[in-house]
Amino acid sequence: MDEATDGVAARTAEPPRRVTEDDWISLHVFYAANANPVLVRCVKPLVAGLRADGLLRHWFFIRYWLEGPHIRLRLLPADPARAEEVRRRAEEAIAAFLRERPALYEEDRNASADLYKNMFLAEYSIERWNELYGAEGQMPFRDNNSVAAITYERELDRYGGPAAMELAEAHFERSSDVVVRLLETTNVHVRTVLLGQAAQLTIGLCLAFLGADEQGVTETAAFLRRYRQMWETSYQEPSDSQHARFDRSYERMRPRLLQRVRHIRDSAREEPATGPTPQLRDWLVHAAELRDQVLELSAADALAFRDGTAPEPRAALAIVLSSYVHMTNNRLGVSILDEIYLAYILDKALAELAAESAR
Repeated sequence: MDEATDGVAARTAEPPRRVTEDDWISLHVFYAANANPVLVRCVKPLVAGLRADGLLRHWFFIRYWLEGPHIRLRLLPADPARAEEVRRRAEEAIAAFLRERPALYEEDRNASADLYKNMFLAEYSIERWNELYGAEGQMPFRDNNSVAAITYERELDRYGGPAAMELAEAHFERSSDVVVRLLETTNVHVRTVLLGQAAQLTIGLCLAFLGADEQGVTETAAFLRRYRQMWETSYQEPSDSQHARFDRSYERMRPRLLQRVRHIRDSAREEPATGPTPQLRDWLVHAAELRDQVLELSAADALAFRDGTAPEPRAALAIVLSSYVHMTNNRLGVSILDEIYLAYILDKALAELAAESAR
């Protein structure tokens, strides 16, 4: 092909097709027990095999509760023509796991009906409830130890539009890989270990996005305060007695927590003497790259959120950061109430570090 025809080909080549939610395989695994074995013993080897065979472009998972506790597994085939092969392998792997290690106890659905309705109303609305289940109706529950193919509905308005959604999905994959490794290699069944891992991932992500200098630390503390207040007002009434319990807990762990948060801050600053673990270093590098990509989309006016406006760059960072933090905690299995607690104590620790720097 000569230079002239090269030029024509370049001008007439179609841009790559943007991924849509229909390209994703979405399987909901209903499992009324600790779902960590589903992820470690079923999903992890499934994903490894699909990757090894060149069949997988992206994947991620979340935990969810709608119509019963379950794992939402999303798989994006590398080749749409082989999507059915990917689906078949996934369904076979899940079915085999559920036969070999079923959840043994059924949830008491009558006792938990009010809880599920309150969770629904906190996340959606009474109008949506009435539309789906009727004013006097109840949420139906899926069969335990079952899998359902349910369409993946991308939250474009939440993450900033189509381009930002693809960026978020790539991050979801990285977050899912990190979390599954932690589930496999650390004692996250111990609550203090689980919350410690969540705190480190949260602080690393926040400082990479908002900055690890003095101003960034102050902004991160303010972000976590807003984050905590958002969840408090959504799921419960904030109370002085609860905050007093948090304060007592903070005082008990204060020296260790300050040391750890200071280490992550210094690692985010890339201070030579810090010596972060490979896992922390990789997470900070990923978070910094993610931040830069969000800023690039903002500079290109390629972000649009629920209200239809394009916020200024730092505001855009905070908007997506809130969802990135929450969904990583979701993957770990951290409850909303524990997220409120973590945000409270991390805010206090960062405020102390900011005060240290100001002296």
